[in-house]
Amino acid sequence: MGHCWARLKSRLSYITPTKPAPDTPPSFGAPKKRTIGDNDDYSSLPIPGAFPATPPESPTLAPIDPHGETIEDKGIAPGGLESMDIDSLGSPSLPTELGSHLHPRASKYYPPTPPPSRAAPSPRPQKIPKRTAEDRVLIDDPWEQQTKDFEKLDLGRPVSAVQLFSLTRKDIPANRVASVYAAEWEKREKERQAGLRDSRRPTRVVPRGPPVRDLSWDWLDKLQRALQSAQGQAVARSLAGDDLYQRDIVTCIRPLAWLNDEIINAYLPLLVHYLRQSTGNLKPNEKPRFHAFNTFFYSTLRDKGYQGVRRWANRAKIGGEGLLNVDTVFIPVHESSHWTLMVIRPADRTIEYFDSLGSRGARQVKRIKEWLAGELGSKYKEDEWTTLPSVSSQQDNGSDCGVFLLTNAKAISIGVEPTAFGAGHTQLLRRKIVAELMNGGLHGDFTPLDKATGSLLL
Repeated sequence: MGHCWARLKSRLSYITPTKPAPDTPPSFGAPKKRTIGDNDDYSSLPIPGAFPATPPESPTLAPIDPHGETIEDKGIAPGGLESMDIDSLGSPSLPTELGSHLHPRASKYYPPTPPPSRAAPSPRPQKIPKRTAEDRVLIDDPWEQQTKDFEKLDLGRPVSAVQLFSLTRKDIPANRVASVYAAEWEKREKERQAGLRDSRRPTRVVPRGPPVRDLSWDWLDKLQRALQSAQGQAVARSLAGDDLYQRDIVTCIRPLAWLNDEIINAYLPLLVHYLRQSTGNLKPNEKPRFHAFNTFFYSTLRDKGYQGVRRWANRAKIGGEGLLNVDTVFIPVHESSHWTLMVIRPADRTIEYFDSLGSRGARQVKRIKEWLAGELGSKYKEDEWTTLPSVSSQQDNGSDCGVFLLTNAKAISIGVEPTAFGAGHTQLLRRKIVAELMNGGLHGDFTPLDKATGSLLL
């Protein structure tokens, strides 16, 4: 430390203090300077703690004594803090003003908002092209596409991959009253029977135009002459060789007249002959595939049971187990002065009942099943036979039931839906029945297929 002091002392020895001018009193604001020799490289340096050489531009606060006079006026040198000046301009300026918005009289400060910019328009949605069958080879995930194609298939009711029960009934355990799956079994059995009925239902068409063909003027003239003939004069003949007289056809042509048995028994064989002829079933010694019982068959079955009609099927060459090879059997039913039609298809194991008054004919169907059981014997299985819910056109009076019976049978024979005609066609149908009997069948002018329209007409 002594060495440092010696060096400082040697440097200070070169400094010679300058005296102020005799006329000018010493200023407390002038800094004291030291003078350095000419050969010294040091520039002029202010003495630490001295005042600057030039007076400050800012006002200097002179210390004031308690008596109101400044210390400078008294010639007393200020000491301590009294000798410090406040120089606001000597401090460097800041790049930005701080806290200007905090001034109590300053206006409310709002941050600057960026200039509005125009938003870019939204892109228009692009139309996704529909995938075609040729594009499937380009699909990255063919398994997903196959899954979508499988979901579009109409598979009906979804079935679980695991069956929780057997599709067939099983014996109920001894400790149970009924099976827990009985309701599901019954539901599935009803669905099976409904599907079976739909599959067994014959296909019939509905004509696009009028379902009944008009009679020509020639046939209208023939019918007029037949009505004007004597009551005992034969005007037509059945296929069995029985004559039909004027009194018989009058019951069919006159409005609101009841058809007698002779008209029904003569007209149904005409339909059977048409069916056998159109299917090539007229060969010698060939068993018929179509048959129509007369009006006494059902009344005898009702009054005497199966024993009363036991030989009727054998005489028609359709008896016994051979009945199952028959296509169609027509049975006219007469009860309570009302005619209805029973249609049996032994080959399909179906029964249809057509009533122009809307009855389902449960009692009549039961009697026919008794006849089937007696005729087939051990070959008859009750669960194999299905009664189809058939619908007939409805009559609007109490006299046209016989006309509806014969027209329903004709519609079934030619493949037309029985509901295609209505009560408004009754008068025309009455004349056509007599005309077809006089013609001897459904041929010539009465061919069911209309050549002009290509439709099946009554």
